[in-house]
Amino acid sequence: MAVAAIAAALALIAWLRIEESRHLTQPHRVRTYGGTNYVVQVLETTVGKTDVGYVLIVYARLENPNPYDVVLRRGWFTLADQHKDCFLPSTNGTQTTLIKLPASGVLEREMFSFDLPPDALTGSVEMKIGENDFVMIKNKKPFTRQLRSGEFVSFRIREW
Repeated sequence: MAVAAIAAALALIAWLRIEESRHLTQPHRVRTYGGTNYVVQVLETTVGKTDVGYVLIVYARLENPNPYDVVLRRGWFTLADQHKDCFLPSTNGTQTTLIKLPASGVLEREMFSFDLPPDALTGSVEMKIGENDFVMIKNKKPFTRQLRSGEFVSFRIREW
């Protein structure tokens, strides 16, 4: 009897984690006022410790259902923490200021990197993916995991 109860509890926990993962990775259709459409699907988040705070990397799949090329500005994809502080994505290295989506094309793993102060992960974090569209990246629970400077950890759920 006890073994069956433990197995049922483990199955329930596994099912809840899968459902939470589906919420994070659910595709979102974005429409602009100008009529441009595109689809954003968050795939994974990675958080790392730096000497002055954190680096949050969001990997997303971007899809262009239009029969013409679409150009998105990386600066449109901002991050907001529970304090409503806004963070722009980095455009260093390979992250250019413009994201070019070919006609009816897909970018399988676009990276958005954000430099965050130490208190930014004490509550929920959302990413703006369109003019009026947001995706919750992290839930309200404070990030308490102790990371060393230069250490990174990845998540495919919002509860971290």
